[in-house]
Amino acid sequence: MKWPSLDPGEMRHQITILGQVPASDESGNTVAMAPLLTCYAKIEVVKGLDVILSGQETTQLFLIASIWWQANVAANMQVQALNGLYLIQSVDNVLELDVVLKLNCLALGKNDA
Repeated sequence: MKWPSLDPGEMRHQITILGQVPASDESGNTVAMAPLLTCYAKIEVVKGLDVILSGQETTQLFLIASIWWQANVAANMQVQALNGLYLIQSVDNVLELDVVLKLNCLALGKNDA
C-alpha cells in the first residue's frame, strides 16, 4: 500500500474553509458562513460545463482542493480561495488514513452564494 501524500511545493493556494453558524436577521433565524480554518491547498480543475439554468446559459466549474487532513471538514461547507468561492460537494479521506483530504468542489457564482 502506498501511503497518501501531498507535494508541499504544489500546495500554493491559501484557502479558508467556511462552516455554517447560526445567525439572525430581520426575518428571524438563518444560517451564515464563518471562517473555520485557513490552510494551504493544491487546487486542480476537473472540468467545466456550460449549462442552462432558469433560461440563462452559465458555466459550472468543478475542482479538487487537496489539503492535509482536518477533522472538522464536511460536505456543504465552502472554500474561499483567491479566485472565488466553492461549495464542498464531498470530502474524500484518501485511503481512510486521516492524512490527506480531497475536497470535491463546485464554483459558486455571485448569485449562488
